[in-house]
Amino acid sequence: MPTSYDSGINGGDTDYQRIHEDRKVKKSPEELNDEEEKLLAGTGESGLSSEEVARRFEQYGPNELPEKTDNILLKFLSYFWGPMPIMIWLAAAVTLAQCLYGKSEHWPDFGVLMGLQFINGTVAFFEEHNAGNAIAALKASLAPKANVKRNGEFRIVNARELVPGDLVVLQIGGVVPADCKLLGPRELQVDQAALTGESLPVTMRKGDVAKMGSTVKRGEMEAIVVKTGENTFFGRAAGMIGNVVQQGRFQKVLFNVMTFLMALASVLVVIILIVLLVDNGTDTDEVLDSIGTAVVLLIASIPIAMQVVATVTMAVGASLLASKKAIVARLSAIEELAGMHTLCSDKTGTLTLNQLQLDDPVMFDEGITAKRLIFLSALAAKRLDEGQDAIDTCIMNMALKETTKEAMHAYEQVEFIPFDPAIKRTEATLRHPKEGKFRVTKGAAPQILELCVDGKRKEHKVMQTVNNLADRGYRALGVAVTNKDDEFVFSGVLSLFDPPRHDTKRTIEKAQEMGAQVKMITGDHTAIAVETARRLGMGTTIHSVGAMKGEMPLPESKEEAKRRSRAESMQGTSPSNKPVLPYQAMAPADLEDIIISADGFAEVLPEDKYKIVEVLQASGQIVGMTGDGVNDAPALKKAEIGIAVEGATDAARAAADIVLTEPGLSVIIDAMIMSRKIFQRVRNYCIYRVAGTIQLIFFFFIAIFFDPSDYFSDTDEKNFRLPVLAVVFITLVNDACVLTISRDNVEASRDPQAWHLREVFLVSAVLGFSAVAASVFLLVSAFRAGDKADDADNLGCIFFKDCKATYGEAQSAVFLNLCISDIITVFSARTRGWFFGRRPATALMIAFLFAVAATSIVTTQADFGGMKTIGAHTMGITWVFAFGWFLVRDAFKIVAYALITHFKIVDREAYLRVVDTKPKETMGIKNIRKFSNDVRAAVRKTSAADEFFLGRDEHHQNHPVGDVEAAYEREGSVGGGY
Repeated sequence: MPTSYDSGINGGDTDYQRIHEDRKVKKSPEELNDEEEKLLAGTGESGLSSEEVARRFEQYGPNELPEKTDNILLKFLSYFWGPMPIMIWLAAAVTLAQCLYGKSEHWPDFGVLMGLQFINGTVAFFEEHNAGNAIAALKASLAPKANVKRNGEFRIVNARELVPGDLVVLQIGGVVPADCKLLGPRELQVDQAALTGESLPVTMRKGDVAKMGSTVKRGEMEAIVVKTGENTFFGRAAGMIGNVVQQGRFQKVLFNVMTFLMALASVLVVIILIVLLVDNGTDTDEVLDSIGTAVVLLIASIPIAMQVVATVTMAVGASLLASKKAIVARLSAIEELAGMHTLCSDKTGTLTLNQLQLDDPVMFDEGITAKRLIFLSALAAKRLDEGQDAIDTCIMNMALKETTKEAMHAYEQVEFIPFDPAIKRTEATLRHPKEGKFRVTKGAAPQILELCVDGKRKEHKVMQTVNNLADRGYRALGVAVTNKDDEFVFSGVLSLFDPPRHDTKRTIEKAQEMGAQVKMITGDHTAIAVETARRLGMGTTIHSVGAMKGEMPLPESKEEAKRRSRAESMQGTSPSNKPVLPYQAMAPADLEDIIISADGFAEVLPEDKYKIVEVLQASGQIVGMTGDGVNDAPALKKAEIGIAVEGATDAARAAADIVLTEPGLSVIIDAMIMSRKIFQRVRNYCIYRVAGTIQLIFFFFIAIFFDPSDYFSDTDEKNFRLPVLAVVFITLVNDACVLTISRDNVEASRDPQAWHLREVFLVSAVLGFSAVAASVFLLVSAFRAGDKADDADNLGCIFFKDCKATYGEAQSAVFLNLCISDIITVFSARTRGWFFGRRPATALMIAFLFAVAATSIVTTQADFGGMKTIGAHTMGITWVFAFGWFLVRDAFKIVAYALITHFKIVDREAYLRVVDTKPKETMGIKNIRKFSNDVRAAVRKTSAADEFFLGRDEHHQNHPVGDVEAAYEREGSVGGGY
């Protein structure tokens, strides 16, 4: 029964006229009402007209689900509730209580705290709102498409434009765009796991309704849209389908670091509060003062802006990646892409141009010419105006050089079997007025030979031809045509070549220089894969997945081949071309080693990708996997970075973390480099923020034991502390400054990025405690300038003009130093060498200058929060001291990095060294084992220090190695493993 484009032209109208009669025999899962029945009856064999589409679109609206939108006011108010906002509310409440108890000098403190709350909440809301809008706009460009027939022609349209009654083609790998009634005549396998929870695909036939959102796993069929948008099964069930919110390592690290800092600060602040209460008594006023000081110190010590900085940095990074033609569907994938160890890349279209070139065919049937063979091969394809695959497009273009579409239309396509990875061929049944009815099939030569009556006789010569072509990098397709007895006769071999992209070789070299392995994944013959790898400068340790499932021999190195040959000669046996061990005779651990050490895999089925990812992850690696088909979806989900390549099916794009809008490997590598820069900015921020917390909380912890009343006659304070207003000012200025770090100038690391938290905390501790030492020294000097002090060593003269200072002036000097030394830390945190080794971003420099200027103006021009103004002399000396000591701190940091590297506390280049020493030639089993063990050890060194904060990687806990069949079923797909 006709189902193709030509069926409508050649009298296939009975499908549309009898569709309602079929319902009397077999009811569809979804009953149709009278109105929907009329809509179906209104669809002719040419599809709907443009006028009818417009009318129905106006009546039924777009084919999309109404999105749930948050109340923007409630969303805004949510930013004023949570652990940090609650602390600020608490501090404001304590300050308000002080004001109500008659201490009117605290009204400014209350106003500033309320202002801080409003600014933090408002900035966080707008930054995340803008980030969300940017990501939504990027995702909108990934809208699913549909192949619809209108006005007698098939065309590709956005799925949202479909209306009830539209005639569509459902193809393998596509997402069903609406509830569609199938027209037959063949079967369609549809995966409805996302809708019904069924783990296996459902077989559907003519009259069944395929539900919107399900994916076509096998087959191809025309169908009529019966329901759209919220009227579909998916639309009605949408409220019951939850979205899983994934937490990447990025959010996990930031949250755990913030929790650690909060715990550390809380312990010290509790001690500070106890000391304040003991020294100052338990009167209501004193208790409120002590609590207010403790709460504000806690606010200043905890990274309030951490989530805002993280969101802004990631959103800016996502926009930059979009400019590089890589659309991020999950923000945390940016951090995982930065740490990617291995990229499993499709060969066709990614490493190569996917622009097949057809050479002269090799003929095996004297009754058919080469031109005739190409012509018949072009007929063995689905006839579409748009959307043909690369092979069919290449053959069709070559055929049209010698004939016309009108001549091809003379051959009625009675039946068509689309390409299926399981059978590896397509088949068309054709009818011609003069030539009668016959069949043409094309596909993998071994599968075609099995069908042919002369297959056994021609097999040796055909496979020799296929292997010769493969050795030269050509893909071979067998073609067979039926004779008068309806028996297939092998007719010839088509040779196609897909040249490498011009930039692929350099891109692979760049990836290898940066510690990222690129493994080729292809369904082509092993010889083609090896030849392509050789041309691209990749290693040639390529394994056939088909061989790994059978009794094929294991590749061996040249040295192993020589040793085997000598051994066979000594034993008096003739030299063989096979090594001793077949794959199946090897232990599972050796097979895992083979996967880890391979440069690529040939003869790969889509379901094999899952096993490859699983084994690589079990070795501790962060894995990227490219894919474009519906069967690639489980592997894309399994990989930390699932990458849907340009032109991928809707199902693959839905499963991916990153979607490419431009072909080629360079897009992925550019995205990886940019992700490393984004990651570097966030890591620099973490170093800065941990150092800042250490400086503030430990300084005030030490300073609380200084008794100002013993040194200054103008105060009766028992403990040194800064006014609430001053501490809040430090928080505001610092957080505003570091927001600009999201656009800082950074260099991408040569090695796959890891948090190296041991290094982060050690460097932060060096920067933080060295700053504490400087601040304590200034505090001691300021106290020696007090009118009650005995300044025998003249320390007070260092910062104050007449060697004397009031308590308020001492507070101002300490305040100025804290502000400058805290803010300037960001310049040291952003480099491993001297701070001037890399120019900071203009925005960061402007923010720093603004912060220093604002702090200086406050300390010299206003009695800020009860502190007293200082003169230009004290301000200048404090500047010189802060900047001078910063150079010392920067030197300490360089020494810290050197010691960390020397003693291998963190071995940053362990993995890089392993990748750099990987041989290009084919590796034997001895080198395979050594390399795979080196990879495991290198990755273990990297991740061991981070387990405290990260825990075990969830990706590595999903499924045990070796249980791939069960795991694959759980991922909602079919297929084997090894």
